[in-house]
Amino acid sequence: MQSKASPKQLILGLMLAAKGKPVKAAHMVVACQLFGVSENHVRVALTRLSAEGHLKSVSRGVYALGTRAAPTGDDVRDWSQRLGIAQAWNGQFIVAITTNLGRKDRQQVQARERALGMHGFKVWLPGVFVRPDNLAWGIDGLHTRLLDKGVEPDLALNWMTPRNQNQAQEIQALWDARKLERLYKSHLQKMQNWLKGYQKMALERAAREAYLVGSEAIYQVRHDPLLPDAWIDRALRDEFFAQVEQFNALGQQIWHDIQIRILKDGEAPY
Repeated sequence: MQSKASPKQLILGLMLAAKGKPVKAAHMVVACQLFGVSENHVRVALTRLSAEGHLKSVSRGVYALGTRAAPTGDDVRDWSQRLGIAQAWNGQFIVAITTNLGRKDRQQVQARERALGMHGFKVWLPGVFVRPDNLAWGIDGLHTRLLDKGVEPDLALNWMTPRNQNQAQEIQALWDARKLERLYKSHLQKMQNWLKGYQKMALERAAREAYLVGSEAIYQVRHDPLLPDAWIDRALRDEFFAQVEQFNALGQQIWHDIQIRILKDGEAPY
């Protein structure tokens, strides 16, 4: 299990776990100290993130996501509802055409491909990305979310019906559903193993491990391609998503408890 994290990673991870609610700087300091990060380094990271627009001060010593973090904010607010986004699949795909967008600006290309990947798209042909058309947002809602993630306005999205069964199978093979199921099982096992023993742990250790295990699982939820039910073990995915939600709630309670113990102010961290 990963034991080190940068102040920036920890701060943004705490914002993610808090689902967009404001977080006290004192809470972030306590969290980072459990990972060997000094208070000074946390304060410096907060100042830099604020200057860059990723965070904003909402009151003395309390931060929320800033304007530059708006797309991240959507992820923060939406990750626990992601499973409800998937709906019955009609056999069609959504195709994203990027051949007209160019590849000279490497940062823009990376942002574009990262956004497409986070929304479950896979490269089918050069400059052509595809995903099943099974999201409740619809093609217009999906397009809006891709733009919010920094994809160019000229990105073209269209529906596509495979010519035949062979082509449909070729496209389906772009996703490794069995690997995805193994990830569900792996994360479930990690969370369940932790839940069996956390009550015997020192509170500081429990908080640290809850953060690490939970962050890995939440990352998987946020990047899940939400494949059609016929492609994936839907019951397993449901179980995984539900466990992450429960695990996150417990993790927040543990951070609440450690905040009270260490800071002794009796106030909720968020």
